Amino acid sequence: MGHHTFPLDLIQTQRNLTRVYASLERRPVHTAALRRRLQHLMARLASHPYWETSAGRDPAAKVALRQRAKELDEAESGLTDRQERILDCIRSWVIEHGAPPTQQQIATTVGLASTGSVSYQIAQLEKAGVLRLDISRRIALRW
Repeated sequence: MGHHTFPLDLIQTQRNLTRVYASLERRPVHTAALRRRLQHLMARLASHPYWETSAGRDPAAKVALRQRAKELDEAESGLTDRQERILDCIRSWVIEHGAPPTQQQIATTVGLASTGSVSYQIAQLEKAGVLRLDISRRIALRW
């Protein structure tokens, strides 16, 4: 299977779809609402512009997307509250600004006193496999 780089919203849709499936498996009381949510997510997934790109037309892309979403769910399952807040901050910043925030911007947004604490938490997130630092030590989310 080749390497695929997926947009954040596509990965999040796949992750949400997997969660809704799991909720339906447990057969809760409100299955009609979950089924509507499932239909909505499936439509969003199927109509995403990524599938029109050459990478999206690769037959292995859908399998790779499900695998990537599963890997991220597993990696994020052991994060601390602070690490989750930092990760949410980074994701929101990337969506809003198109680039990752600086450590100072993360510290200010999350409410940490120093960039040293942010640096430590980023190293822990990298070790967990949730994000990576590129050659210039710039934050890059795994998607």
